[in-house]
Amino acid sequence: MKVGYKKLGLVMGAVAALAILPARADAQVVRYSPIFWSFEGNGGIAIPLGDLSDAASSGPSFGIAAGYFLNPRLVLRAEGSVDLLGEGDGVTEDPNLTVWHYTGGIEYHISDPTQNLLFAFDIGVGGATFDTEVFTVDDFPDAGDQTTGSFGATYLAGNAGLKVGYNFWRHSATNVPMATLFLQGDFHLIFADEDDTEFFAALTGEPAFGTVYEVPITAGIRFNIP
Repeated sequence: MKVGYKKLGLVMGAVAALAILPARADAQVVRYSPIFWSFEGNGGIAIPLGDLSDAASSGPSFGIAAGYFLNPRLVLRAEGSVDLLGEGDGVTEDPNLTVWHYTGGIEYHISDPTQNLLFAFDIGVGGATFDTEVFTVDDFPDAGDQTTGSFGATYLAGNAGLKVGYNFWRHSATNVPMATLFLQGDFHLIFADEDDTEFFAALTGEPAFGTVYEVPITAGIRFNIP
């Protein structure tokens, strides 16, 4: 776990530095951002990867986010989402799994956010909460036993995403983009604890897992407030 935290910190620091350096160069030319706040909502599908895919299948994903523009390209961002993962493919008795994500971080606009096309990436750190229905596992913790319970825990998590959009509605007086349709892909990295996941992993006869991954692919709309 400590190694995972250290790696996440190094990645976060490196990406933040890459985002802030070009943002400072932009600020030397244009210090005023015509957009101050942004609010968005999205929906799509979340795909579990690795060990998590053994106990849960893909399911709907919904999210909301808010951002504050520090300059024309760099945005402080807070977001929350929920992934409603279904039963796993291996065992029909797998419970439905809900994963809640809440993240704070930065968003950097590769393209000028006042133009028609939007290209941006974001990175953040926060938490992820697993929550399941009640389920029963046979031969756990020992052969012949039958244990009933649920899996619920919160862990450190990181997120990175890429957004492509089109500004389809502009303020008539200032020409500032007011609404954007977008597609977004995210990568969630969740540092689960093997001691907590042993019971949940026993459903598929797999060993307890630690770090797991999810990839939500969503479409949404963003509203800007100049």
